[in-house]
Amino acid sequence: MKTAIIVNPVSGGGRALKALPKIVEWTSSNKIEFEMFSTTGPGDGTRLARLCRFSQFERVIVVGGDGTVNEVASALIESDAILGVLPGGTGNDFYKMLGNGKSLKTGLETAFLGQAGQVDIGLVNGRPFFNTAGIGFDAEVARRAARSNGSSGRLIYLAAVFQSWRNLHPIELEIELDRVKMSAEIILFCVGNGRSSGGGFYLTPHANISDGLFDVCLIEAMPKIRIFRYLPRTLNGSHVRLPGVKVFRCRKISISSHRDLPVHIDGEPLKGPVKKLDFDMDGRKLKVAMVRR
Repeated sequence: MKTAIIVNPVSGGGRALKALPKIVEWTSSNKIEFEMFSTTGPGDGTRLARLCRFSQFERVIVVGGDGTVNEVASALIESDAILGVLPGGTGNDFYKMLGNGKSLKTGLETAFLGQAGQVDIGLVNGRPFFNTAGIGFDAEVARRAARSNGSSGRLIYLAAVFQSWRNLHPIELEIELDRVKMSAEIILFCVGNGRSSGGGFYLTPHANISDGLFDVCLIEAMPKIRIFRYLPRTLNGSHVRLPGVKVFRCRKISISSHRDLPVHIDGEPLKGPVKKLDFDMDGRKLKVAMVRR
């Protein structure tokens, strides 16, 4: 199988680059040939994936974080190429959805040899995302984490969580979920195709990346000390049973606000002023190597 590897050498504070010797050793022992490409800046993952698609690579493997996965995957929509993912970023939340557990050996076997599953494609203002997109608290956490130079994903996000909590402000939203309209004052609004975000916070713990539906977690405005007590529960998804937390499942979402919204898409902060967001479930699917059960 004609295979390409796209690596982001700065992902996870250099974690992706440090993983390469193990990848090369494993591929060599398993007699797997590949061509390697390296990103040099934002948007380069998409450019390289288009090149791989043009060159008819059958499998394109990303070694990087969720932002790099998003760039590469966006270029492989409607392609016959299978996307493989290896953890090389800060959070690696999309990788967690593929069933590999904590074993790098299983991750390598899945990425290079695993069968393809069908993964949903979400759209936010026409831009693809594959795991989660968020407004408010989690977007602020993503912004702060993106500015960190550390290498330990969970510690980076925990520090960003604490800093964001100290500066927390509620946001007034007008929301439409499918055809249900509501107004809400929120501190967090997470749209999940996958379950995990922020390096292992399960804000949408029951989401399924292949069911054609978004899972939504809305946390209403509440005192900061109460939010602080809720945060540990997001690590295992049990927060969804707490007062002030609402969960929904839908295919289409519209959100508007009178002020600019902090937004992240697959862990990457969205640049520029945004007051309105439209989420749609794309009818197409992405081919991704995963553990099949």
